[in-house]
Amino acid sequence: MKLTFALVFGVLLAIPFDLIAQDASRLIRQASRELNRYNLDPMNNQENLNEAKNLIAEALSTDEGRAEFRAWQTQGEIHNASLTYQLTLIQLEQQERFSDPNEAMIASRAFRNALDLAERRHESRDALDGLTEAAGHLGIIGNFYITSAEYAQSFLPLKEVYEIHNILVANERDPIFEDEEELNNHLYILGITGLQAGQRQEAEGFLSMLYEKRFDEPRVYTTLFELYVDEDEEKALAFLEAGKEVDAENIDILYAEINFYIRKQDFQQLQEKLTLAIEKDPENHSLYNVLGNVFMSLMTEAMEEGDSALAEEYFATSRNYLEQAIEIEPNFFEPYYTIGSMYFNRGAVITQRMNELGMSREDQRKYEEYNKQANEYFDKALPFFQKSESLEPNDVTTLIALREVYARMQDFDMVQEFAERLSKLEAGEEIESSYFKK
Repeated sequence: MKLTFALVFGVLLAIPFDLIAQDASRLIRQASRELNRYNLDPMNNQENLNEAKNLIAEALSTDEGRAEFRAWQTQGEIHNASLTYQLTLIQLEQQERFSDPNEAMIASRAFRNALDLAERRHESRDALDGLTEAAGHLGIIGNFYITSAEYAQSFLPLKEVYEIHNILVANERDPIFEDEEELNNHLYILGITGLQAGQRQEAEGFLSMLYEKRFDEPRVYTTLFELYVDEDEEKALAFLEAGKEVDAENIDILYAEINFYIRKQDFQQLQEKLTLAIEKDPENHSLYNVLGNVFMSLMTEAMEEGDSALAEEYFATSRNYLEQAIEIEPNFFEPYYTIGSMYFNRGAVITQRMNELGMSREDQRKYEEYNKQANEYFDKALPFFQKSESLEPNDVTTLIALREVYARMQDFDMVQEFAERLSKLEAGEEIESSYFKK
């Protein structure tokens, strides 16, 4: 047995290298012939195309095949032919999409490899022609994914289109994108879809290119802002400033600033930015609501500092903005709840003062006075909480507020009603209808 094995092994070692190379060349020629047969009648010669794919794949499985210009060029041509036929079927509505979206990428990479191996002018020309055709297929695939809202899937094919464009420009061929605007739009799409695909570094690179060009799409600057706001606030804000240089009136950039100052709780900046936003977008009820909340926060600060006059001023301003939000959108939940909570909180502050009083006659007089004031605030809060409950019956904070108001009013039937509703929510149930009707 040992002798037999040694003889067989010796035979394998004796196979000449040029026979292996000839085998790869033979497979390439056969694949090319099958492609030619397919091209004579694509409708009826699909078997020839499949055979061509198998033969060229076998040739490229060898080191010798991978070193051949003809192998890569043939593979690219085979897959381009397949994609062209499928595109015809798609245009005739006999097929919805390419059967294998990766096929266009295979074709492109094959032509790129062929170009690297090209030694003659006509070889380079053929490889570049193939790349141009492959770019068309890749663009169709990428746009299909965008139309289908499958943004992450569109990134790789569209990035390949951009890379082919650069290859063509470097080789003094007609580019994919005919002008700067068309190119910039493509870079913008790459930036947005790249983020969808989880490719932040590449996406950021494309968006940064547009930032350097001061491209006139506000989302470039707001997206870069969002990418950096948690890492480098100064750099993030610089992106917004650049965006304002491009379009000083753009509302999206202003909204990005507003959200930033909301997170920072910078009420002075918020007031300024929101007032400007309302001037630009006077029918946006959310802006009035946010500005109302800003003044509510300022009111709370003034109350904590004991400045009742300033608290009263902030309260009136807050309610004014919140009422404007309601006027624009009568079924907007948040301003109703906010107005109710402002009255309720003012009543709660007075109740706290009541609890700090002693038993003297003067303290009892103050107690009665404070109790009357507190009840007035709770009475004013109630209709706003009722309205917010009618709009959002599953809002926990509203149900708690209603339970507390009715407890202070000593209406224990209503206390029980809202306590039961809260228990349902805590048990994971959903309340099907509101207690109060709109």
